[in-house]
Amino acid sequence: MQGITLDQVYVDSAKSDSKNLHGDVCLVFPVNPSGDYFMDEGASIVKKLLSIGFKLNCYFSVTKENIFVLAKVPPQILTQFAAAIDFKVLLDEHEAIQSAKRGYPGIAPLEITEEPEVSEIRPYQFIYGPYTTDPEYSKLFARSANSSSPFQATDTIKLTIMMMEANRNKGGAHISLRRAVKNGHLKGIFPLHEEEEQQALQQSWVSWSTACSFPWSQPFDRIKSYFGEKIALYFKFLGHYTSWLMFPALIGFIFQMIVAGSGNFSHPAMPFFSLFVALWAITMLEFWKRSEKRTAMEWGMVGFEDEQVDRPEYQGDPGKENYKSYIDGSPMTFASPKKHTFLMQQSFSIIITFALIVIGAVTSIYVIRSTLYTTAAHDYAQYIASLLNSVQITIFNFLYSKMADYLTNMENHRTDTEYEDSMIAKLFIFQFVNSYSSFFYLAFIAKYMANPADDDVNVGECGYEDCMVALAINLGIIFGIRLTLSNLIELGEPIINAMMRAKSSSEKSTEQPSKAEEQFQMEVYDPLLGTMNDYAELAIQFGYMAFFVVALPIATAGAFINNYVEIRTDGFKLLRGVQRPLPNGAEDIGTWMSIFSIMSTICVVTNAGIIVFTMKVLDMYDITLRLWMFIGFQWFCFICQFIIQYAIPDEPLDVQIQIKRGEFIVNKLIRRTLDDTDEVADNQLKLDSSRISIAAKSPEFGA
Repeated sequence: MQGITLDQVYVDSAKSDSKNLHGDVCLVFPVNPSGDYFMDEGASIVKKLLSIGFKLNCYFSVTKENIFVLAKVPPQILTQFAAAIDFKVLLDEHEAIQSAKRGYPGIAPLEITEEPEVSEIRPYQFIYGPYTTDPEYSKLFARSANSSSPFQATDTIKLTIMMMEANRNKGGAHISLRRAVKNGHLKGIFPLHEEEEQQALQQSWVSWSTACSFPWSQPFDRIKSYFGEKIALYFKFLGHYTSWLMFPALIGFIFQMIVAGSGNFSHPAMPFFSLFVALWAITMLEFWKRSEKRTAMEWGMVGFEDEQVDRPEYQGDPGKENYKSYIDGSPMTFASPKKHTFLMQQSFSIIITFALIVIGAVTSIYVIRSTLYTTAAHDYAQYIASLLNSVQITIFNFLYSKMADYLTNMENHRTDTEYEDSMIAKLFIFQFVNSYSSFFYLAFIAKYMANPADDDVNVGECGYEDCMVALAINLGIIFGIRLTLSNLIELGEPIINAMMRAKSSSEKSTEQPSKAEEQFQMEVYDPLLGTMNDYAELAIQFGYMAFFVVALPIATAGAFINNYVEIRTDGFKLLRGVQRPLPNGAEDIGTWMSIFSIMSTICVVTNAGIIVFTMKVLDMYDITLRLWMFIGFQWFCFICQFIIQYAIPDEPLDVQIQIKRGEFIVNKLIRRTLDDTDEVADNQLKLDSSRISIAAKSPEFGA
């Protein structure tokens, strides 16, 4: 293909002299080494975009190494595409009420009962319907105060990306953007930061001087409107979890004072704190389920995950290019299920191998600790072991994250959901072993092994008469280092990398770069892997706190303070440290809910085990009775869990009502589904308008 120059682009797309012209999405192409024009693959992408009506503003980077293309879709084309794909948009409450009161031919005026005692949500509030360009319907859609468009900024970006990737028969350019980036045909694709909104969010969200800096009062709707639902939902979960941490933080401080005052880490009061933490974890998650359902309803995300499309990276088997679906005969990409199963088995074999290596590394650390008991450094043996363990955890997590990414890509998953579930499973299994191995050893094994320094002293291999002391030291050092280090790396790494890239660029050219070029130098935030790593970090913290916090109750306060800071550092990173992520929708936190639920169950078992077998409060009883106590504690917690789940339904009644209202209202006002009167309705439609008005009031024509 003959290369296309920037001037040729401007034949079809009006040229602008301003490098800072704002487009909805910025694409960065490599320059052809043999001339000042696009490479063949880049030229193909540009021509496809121009052919479906995109307006492109193109210019060279100051280093002449890249071509920046600011892409924008004219409003009339964007609205046509939104209508073609039934893009869901919020309905204007006032207009919906007026239309419902008027009724339509074959549809009686709607009379929906509003009863605050049953539902505080107004009948026409939070209703989302498929967009249409028909003037009769389009007035139903809500507009923002400063725009005549029904689309928010993130909606426009979503539609722009969808239009680039959609099939030709839906008005799209049929470009696989992620594959183009992977193959090097595109160097990057990102929406530009909006300076005014960026500054407003920074002030209302990450500033320490505003009320919105509290975990429960973050501007979630504004975050959603700027970054999309997936990222906003992460911050909503982080805010929910952090808010609930206040309870164990306050109570944990009291119990820590009891331990400090008595000098007894196995104080008889501690089992009550352990029971509290186990029930707290269950209750916190149950209330999150309700919040999650309400958020999905308010943001129009109900049913978002029902339809899945193939990932651009999904590859079919050679020779199966024209394969027809074995269900409905439609064209599909075919990959052998047997091959996929084999790859999954291979991946998990590697994971198990890595987990065994971790166990070997932890064993080596505690062999070193045992050796230190026989030296002058015996008083610091546990501190040294915990520091080494912390370093080992950090290094192995870094190495394994690269391996997990490679393995999951190799498995060739059809959808993003399948890909994400597989990656989460790998992260959880490995990080569980990597993060908690030493704790399980100290809590349940070390007590029953001989101390190499003095076999006659009944202190066990943990090195203390009460193994709760060793567990507390381990938790304090590893938990503290993980919390501090993660925030420093998370905030510092993207900023340092961006500064280094900007410095490298400035050395090649003294010309002032454009805003798009400056943002291109920033770290890329992957909406899939970025939020996944954030959730993984919270899950590991939740495990430290829920499984073993009875050894160091003050750690709950440390978790609360860390998360309070985390909201700010994560927010600042997204606003100032990385490229603005492409917005993605999300109905819930997905598999992470299952992970947290599993961990809340493990929490019951570990706390029961620590009370019965690790603490010294029950040492006067024989092993048989203690085993029954171990079982009894668990069953008591599980029964409480069942009662809590029964008493707190996952979906609030008013949310259930509003979802059904939404379906009914959309069917009547937008899809114009006729009232269910069979042949009577058909006959009524033949009457003149006056008779229709009269008939609409009769009982047999009632809604």
